[in-house]
Amino acid sequence: MRVRLLVNHGTWSAAVLAAAGLSFTGCGGGDTSPPAVSIEQNTDGGSAPPAASSPAPVEVAATPQTSPSVANPAATPAETPGLVSQNPNNTTATVATTAPAAQTPTGGNADMQVNAPAGAAPAGQPELPPPMTPAEIAAQMDLDNVPNGTPVEMLKYMNDLTAVPFPNNASPQDLRRFATKVYSNILTAGDRLLAAPAATSDQRRAAVQFKFNAYEMLIQILPEQANEIAQERIQFAQGIAATKDPNVARFARLFLFEQMLAQFASGEESLFQPVMEDSKYIIEDPNADIMHFGVAENAAVVFARMGHTENAVAILNMMKKSFTGAKDEQLAARAAELDDMILQYKIVGTMMAAANGDETQEEVLVTNIRNWVATKPNENLEPLQMMSTIEMQMEDYGKMNLARRIAGLMQEFYGDHPDPQVVQSVATSVSNAQKRTGLIAKPFTVEGNTINGVPFDWSKYKGKWVLVDFWATWCPICLEEMASIKQVYQKYRSKGFEVVGVNLDDDPRARAAFFQANSLPWPTVVSADPDNTGFKDPNAVRCGVEALPFLVFVGPDGTVVEINPRGERLEELLLSVLNQGSGGVQSLSNPVPGVTQTPGMTAPTGNMAAPAGPANPSTADSDVSLKVVR
Repeated sequence: MRVRLLVNHGTWSAAVLAAAGLSFTGCGGGDTSPPAVSIEQNTDGGSAPPAASSPAPVEVAATPQTSPSVANPAATPAETPGLVSQNPNNTTATVATTAPAAQTPTGGNADMQVNAPAGAAPAGQPELPPPMTPAEIAAQMDLDNVPNGTPVEMLKYMNDLTAVPFPNNASPQDLRRFATKVYSNILTAGDRLLAAPAATSDQRRAAVQFKFNAYEMLIQILPEQANEIAQERIQFAQGIAATKDPNVARFARLFLFEQMLAQFASGEESLFQPVMEDSKYIIEDPNADIMHFGVAENAAVVFARMGHTENAVAILNMMKKSFTGAKDEQLAARAAELDDMILQYKIVGTMMAAANGDETQEEVLVTNIRNWVATKPNENLEPLQMMSTIEMQMEDYGKMNLARRIAGLMQEFYGDHPDPQVVQSVATSVSNAQKRTGLIAKPFTVEGNTINGVPFDWSKYKGKWVLVDFWATWCPICLEEMASIKQVYQKYRSKGFEVVGVNLDDDPRARAAFFQANSLPWPTVVSADPDNTGFKDPNAVRCGVEALPFLVFVGPDGTVVEINPRGERLEELLLSVLNQGSGGVQSLSNPVPGVTQTPGMTAPTGNMAAPAGPANPSTADSDVSLKVVR
C-alpha cells in the first residue's frame, strides 16, 4: 500500500488499519511491535508476581497503538516491583528486587544478562574480581537443592532466581545447562508453593505466573524440546483451571484462551466459534478485571486482522456494555474509550467490503468516516491520515470513484484547517489523487531522456502492453518490486510485454552509482530538465505521483488500463489481456469471480518516506510530509 500523509497524531490508525493488513510504518511496513504486557501488581497482602507472565492485561492506549500479540503471552522478565507478602506472624515481609531485562543463555531466542568481564579498573579503583563461573554461581545459589519453605520464602526464592546474572565466561552448552537448572528449579518451587496448605490465593496465583514464565524461558532455551515443554505447560494450565481457587482458575483459563486465540490467529478457522463464545464468557465474567479487558480486546483485534470486523465490533460492543460503569475505575475508564475503537473498526470493515466489490458498502464507508470525523476536533489530524490511506487503497483496488469521494472528504473537512501547512498539503494531495484516478482509459505518454542522454521515443511502444514503473534508488520497495517485474518481463516479453522505467532520483550521482552496479533489461527515462527532477519530473507531475513505487499499465492503443498492478496482480493482469484481449481485462473493479481480495494482502504492502531534506519547522498540530513512497 501507499501512505501520503505522516501526521504526529496518527498513531491510532496504524494499529486499526493493521487489522486489515495495512500500515503506516514505512518501507516493508505492516508488522508492528506487540503490545506491552504486564500483570496488575497486588499490594493487599499478596505477593507481586514476575513482572511479565501470562495471561496479562494488554496495555493499550485509548486508541490502539500497536498490533495485537497473541503468541505465547509469557514474556521475558522485566523489572519486578517489591515483593510484598504476609508472613506467618502477620508482619509484612518486603523483598525488593530487580530482575534482569532478559536472561536466556546463548542458543535460545532471547538476550542474556551476563556478569561483567574482568578487566583493568579505572585509575584509583581496586581491580575487579574475575567473573563467577556457572559452577560457582550454582553453588552460591545452591541450585542442587530447592528449599521447602513457607510460601513467602518460596516466592522469594523464585524471585531471586529470576534475578540471577548469567556468566559470560562459559560455553553455550554450559550456559544452557545453567539456565535450564534455574528455570527448572522455579517450576519445582512453584509446585511446592501450590501444594502448601497455608498458601493464600494471591500467593498461589503468583506461583502460577512464575511457572508460566519459566516454561516460556525453557521453550526458548531448549528449542528441540519446545513442543514437549509447551504441551506440559498446557497440561499444567488445564489442571490449574480446574482448581477450586477461583482467582487462580480464572488466571489459568485466560492463559488457555490466549493459547487458543494464537492458534486461531495462525489460521485455524475451525476455532472461530469457540473463540467467539469464550470471548463472550470472559467479558461477562462477574469478576472481570483489567486483565479480562486486555484479553478480550486482543480477541477483537485478531478477528479484525483476519477480516472478521463485524465480530470484532461485536466483541467491542459487548465489552462496552459489560464494563461501562464498573467499580474498577481503570476498567470503567478503558470502557469509555471503546466508542472510538468501534468506529475505527467499522470503517475498516466497510473499506474491506468495498474493496472486495460490495458497492452497497461504499456509501456506508463514507457515512462511517463522517461519523468518526464528527467526534474529533478540527485540529486533530488522525482522520486526515486515515482518509489519505483509504483513498490510496481504493485506487489500488480500482475503486476510482470511491477514491475521489474520499479525497473530496479530505478537502471538505480539512480544506479550511487553521494550519496553512495542512491546507496546502490537503490541496496538493487531493489534486494528485484526481490526476491519478483520472488516468484510466486516457492516452498516456512518457517523455524525457534515456540515462545516456538520448531523447526517449515513446511511439516505439505503440501496439504493445507496457508497464511504466516510477522508481528511485533510495526506495528499497521499488527495488524489491523491480525484481518481481523482471521475472514477469522475462516470461512475457516474447508475447508483446514491455517495461519502461521512470527514475525519480534527484541526485544523478546516486542513479549513476546504481547503474554502475546494476543493469536493467528495459530503458530508463529521466527528466530532460535538470531543474525538474524527482517528484518534479514532468511525467510524475502529470500523473500525480507522490508515492513510490507507482505503476501504470498501458494497452496497445496507448491508453491506461490499470494503475499499480503490483506483485501477483501484474501477471494476473497480463494473462487476462493476452488471453482475452483488452475487452476481457479483469480489473480490480471487475474481479475474477470467486476470488476475494483483502486490502493490504495482494495489494502493495510497502511504504517508504522519501530521503529527508532540510528540516522544516512544524506546527503544534502537524508534521506533514507529501514525499512518501507506497
